[in-house]
Amino acid sequence: MTTQALEGAKPGITSFGDANVASLSPSLLTEIFDHFEEAVVVANTERRIVYVNSATEKMFGHKKTDLYGEETRVLYAHEEDFSDQGAKRFNVVSVAAPENYRVAYRRADGQQFLGLTTAASMRSPDGEVVGFVGIVRPARSPDQSLDTLQKIHNVLSDVRLSHDEKIEALLHFGLRHFGLKVAILSRIIGDSYIVENCVDYFDKLKPSTEFELSGTYCVHAVKEDKTVGFHYAGQSEIRDHPCYENFKLESYIGTPIKVGGNLYGTINFSSPTPSEPFCKDDFILMELLSDSLEYLLYKRICEQEMVALAQTDELTGLPNRRATMERLRELVRHTNQSGSELTILALDIDHFKKINDQWGHAAGDEALIGFAREVSSLGRKTDFCGRIGGEEFVFILPGSNVASGIRFYEKLRARLSDTPIDLGTDASTSLTVSAGLAMLEPGESLEAFLARADDAMYQAKQEGRNRVCQ
Repeated sequence: MTTQALEGAKPGITSFGDANVASLSPSLLTEIFDHFEEAVVVANTERRIVYVNSATEKMFGHKKTDLYGEETRVLYAHEEDFSDQGAKRFNVVSVAAPENYRVAYRRADGQQFLGLTTAASMRSPDGEVVGFVGIVRPARSPDQSLDTLQKIHNVLSDVRLSHDEKIEALLHFGLRHFGLKVAILSRIIGDSYIVENCVDYFDKLKPSTEFELSGTYCVHAVKEDKTVGFHYAGQSEIRDHPCYENFKLESYIGTPIKVGGNLYGTINFSSPTPSEPFCKDDFILMELLSDSLEYLLYKRICEQEMVALAQTDELTGLPNRRATMERLRELVRHTNQSGSELTILALDIDHFKKINDQWGHAAGDEALIGFAREVSSLGRKTDFCGRIGGEEFVFILPGSNVASGIRFYEKLRARLSDTPIDLGTDASTSLTVSAGLAMLEPGESLEAFLARADDAMYQAKQEGRNRVCQ
């Protein structure tokens, strides 16, 4: 095989030096090596490059045609390493066996990185050295990787830390390990990419920030369903991606997170500057981080569901008495401190006992469920209704005055009049409610506030029901 036969090879470069290797055509080398994630460099006996794979272009930032015919010294960060390796193994009289070693390399942009190299001589059938092959992958310090793994273990096993504190610690560890600047735990819903937790050394990104998934590098990790990394986006196939055009993020590594078998989001690290090329060890670490976060998120979701169940009325799905009182107590405190307004309506379904007596308790349950559905549909996002007990409810309107409370009650009365409740027994009935309205007075306690609303509600019942009093 002559170097002139290689695509883009420069004239005047010698062949491997033995006719027995002529069968190693460029197409065969490409077939063998081009799918490697590692950089593969083949050189002749003069240590001039005669073949590199596509991964070499990505790792070193050189085009293949610029490398062919050059001495391999163009890849080394230090001249003494080029000379030492030449004396030790890259010469025709070397008897060094194939082995792994670390050496500093230099990319086209001048940045250096530590590479783990597997090197060997290429020999003819009679034992003559006819060339050399080197397989290079980025190599971080083993101590650094072990230290990161130990820290991850320590965080996960620390019972003193909350789930959010553990997540933030994992994001910090990832940033330090990769030497990047931005870490994100995202939540993906459809094409919405929502920043759930983040560490941004530039202090620009905030939780709850939302992007289109298609405009983030994470779309590649989600699409391929595996870890994806780019150490120099501007010199890669994603240089036209919207994320690069909009934010000029040069380096990125991210992987999907699944909870219960379904896509939850991603864990990813990025920076506006290029990084060391990512290696297999980095991808393994990302998988470990993904598994760790999956565990933390699953536990958090389960705990949130348990808390929600403990605070939810089983029949109607509304906040139960305990949850309602807790939220109302906090609103009273906030309103007294801020000087804003807070209005409540104590609600009681009229003649509820007649429903139970006429159609049974199952019908009564359906009436409560239907009432809860209608009352919840009328409020603003900031309003909420809680079930206090039996057929008694309280509707809470933060930031509202008496007039707003009356308007809400009239909307509720009209809705109930126009919407008969299906009782589930081929019967339906229209409900009416008696309401007591109260607006928080400055410095008033929760107990006094509720008592005024209850008194007004009983007044409404005494005056004929299906009305609001204050």
